[in-house]
Parts: sequence; structure tokens; C-alpha cells
Amino acid sequence: MRALMLIVAISLGAAAASAAEAAPHPRSDRGVSIASASDDSPGVLDAHARKRHGEIVRRALHDVLQRSGAEVRYAGIGARQIDAAVVGWRVTQNATQVSVSAELRVVVCDEHGKMLAIVTGRASVSSPARGARLAELREEALAEAVGAMRRTLPSQLARATS
Repeated sequence: MRALMLIVAISLGAAAASAAEAAPHPRSDRGVSIASASDDSPGVLDAHARKRHGEIVRRALHDVLQRSGAEVRYAGIGARQIDAAVVGWRVTQNATQVSVSAELRVVVCDEHGKMLAIVTGRASVSSPARGARLAELREEALAEAVGAMRRTLPSQLARATS
């Protein structure tokens, strides 16, 4: 009976140890952090809209990073930091539709603040002119522009420094 209890205790201990190794890194030990996300585009936008745009970009970047696995620390490569900014808007309207285009720039830096890469993303969305809400179109364009970076951003984050 003691031998059976010992075997069960050892197997439970081994299972707990392997689960601890497989657990994700704590939030402070992530390989990638989003240092800033803002709307630095030229033009007239109020502070509330710019703040909202930054939040949308941050949330969409977090989702892209998480889905691509880039959030985990790469072996032998230090932490990465990204700064994202909305750098341009284009709104066009005719009798039948409204189109909104957004341009984003993400700067990838190493743990020492050395710039490694600049990644850009662009997207355009359209809606029928009747009932089009410009704020919603801007938000959709931002999310799409971040999504356009999902192929290039992880590879740029994984680049080794020289």
C-alpha cells in the first residue's frame, strides 16, 4: 500500500512540475510589450477621438501578437518593445459611399531601446453614404490596418540584433 501511495505521490509531483514548465510566462516576463499606441496623424481630431484610436490600435496589436505567438520570449533573444502610431487618415465621400483609409506605423525596438525595424500597415473600408458613421469606419479601418501587419510583424520581432 505504501508503494502505491509513493508511486501516486511521485506521479502527481511530476505532473505538477511539467505543468509549471508549460505555463505561460508571467505578464512582466513577456517577450513583447506595447509601449505606446497613439493617433499622431495630422489633421483636426479631438483628444477623445485620438485616445480612442490609440486604444483600438493597442487592443488589435495585442490580439495579433497573441494569435501569432509573438508574445512569448524567443530563445536567446531579449525582450522587444513596440510603439504604434496612426500616421495618416484619408476620408473620401461621394454620392453613393464613404471611404476611410488609415495608415499605421509600428517601431520595433530591442530591450535597450535600439530600433530594429519599422512595420507599416494600411487599410481602407467603405460604407454606403446613407447612414455611414465616420467614427465606426475609422475604428474598422484601424483594426484592419493592424491586421494587415500580422504576417510581417512577428518576423520583425524575431530578428536578432547585431
